[in-house]
Amino acid sequence: MSTLQQKKPIQLQVALVPVCKMVLRFGLHFNEFTRNMQKAYIKAAQDILVDTDIEPNLQAIAIKTGMDRRTISEHINNINKSYSNPLNKMDMLIAQLQRHCTKTKSNKFTNNQLKAIIDSIYGGHIRSGAISKELISNNIIIQLENTLFKLNLTVQQQLEEISLMANEVDYTAKRLFQTYYKNMFKSSNNKNKSLLQSSRYSTKISPRHHDKVNKLIQNELRDSEERIQSILKQFESNLPEGTFPEIGASQFQFDSKL
Repeated sequence: MSTLQQKKPIQLQVALVPVCKMVLRFGLHFNEFTRNMQKAYIKAAQDILVDTDIEPNLQAIAIKTGMDRRTISEHINNINKSYSNPLNKMDMLIAQLQRHCTKTKSNKFTNNQLKAIIDSIYGGHIRSGAISKELISNNIIIQLENTLFKLNLTVQQQLEEISLMANEVDYTAKRLFQTYYKNMFKSSNNKNKSLLQSSRYSTKISPRHHDKVNKLIQNELRDSEERIQSILKQFESNLPEGTFPEIGASQFQFDSKL
């Protein structure tokens, strides 16, 4: 086996770690992630087949993905609704906690009440104490005493903010990967130039300077954002959103210290 072949699984794992962190923070469990990954595999295979002028039928998708044709059919046709759209247990738990507080007209509950609600969702497969710690760490509930908790009154706002950020992450990640994919696999006879992609970073800056550097970079990105928006406005027609394919740029900064 070549060195390149040996490195591929490691590189893939490294690339997937940020994705796994994200879905874990949003409370998505492995079986749910797997089902969503199946959907993504099918959609990716369909796109690749269409790009290569091959009909994306069940057999072609099965050959491309290695998945069972019945599973592919279920996802495409939504034969099994619960299978294709699994419920998120953490979302169910939060909703149940909110219903409990509405019913009792109090945002407080005992440890036994919390345990009962958790067990009703997770069926005892995961210890309630571990779920409680997860809820506390995400500021969903607040521990008042050893046996008394309360639901954070701003939890709905938190969830809405997380949802908005998730949509932004989804959009940005999609565009980022599309750019890399097009640049890596564009056909040799494609006359279009590569889309610009670049990262600039340094490992020679002391952490005590990071705040200042982050502020300077933010100012640069804001100025760049305004210039890009001006360019887009210059060529826009007075038509409804979604009329033409998207064109533009995404930008973000990072600090591995944070």
